[in-house]
Amino acid sequence: MEKRWIKAATLLQPSIEVCGKRLLPFSLRHRVALEAIDSPVILTEKPMTAKHLVAAVKILSSKSIDEIATGATLRERFWVSRMQFSPDIIICETAKLVAYLNSQAFWPRFWEKDGGTNKSGIPWQLVVVASLTRYGCSLEEAWTMPESEAIWLHTAHSASLGADVAVMSDAEWEAVQKYKASNPTKPNTKRN
Repeated sequence: MEKRWIKAATLLQPSIEVCGKRLLPFSLRHRVALEAIDSPVILTEKPMTAKHLVAAVKILSSKSIDEIATGATLRERFWVSRMQFSPDIIICETAKLVAYLNSQAFWPRFWEKDGGTNKSGIPWQLVVVASLTRYGCSLEEAWTMPESEAIWLHTAHSASLGADVAVMSDAEWEAVQKYKASNPTKPNTKRN
């Protein structure tokens, strides 16, 4: 827990460029915009095409919805054509996007609970933004701060209000991983 929080709180501006654009820290606004277009970045079972990748890069390099809403630029169309012509380029650019996402994946790790689903029907991203604004963040800050930092702050706010939040410590996570490695699940080999 401690290492992940420190990494989330001290996350630096990413220095990764994908399709010639420098990406910003991954935020809740980015997540919602990617979900709105059913991006394979979020819906990982979908195959990544050149158009999907360029659309994701446009979102991840934008600070505002206005920037995202503009039509495709000549440069973006060039990147789509280039990747459609050479599959190696889309593989390389997608690998950089995956490295970008992995470098920011410092959410708290929660212990699983029975019945822990959101019963309010309010999207979890909006719940996090509302929590952050309630405690003093501006709406813009709540939407654009690095997502892992936003989740940690929301978790801390929830715990301070008495919510039953169980975050794994680093030692607990390592113990669970060791247990899983030494006790792999065996497939059911019985025949009926």
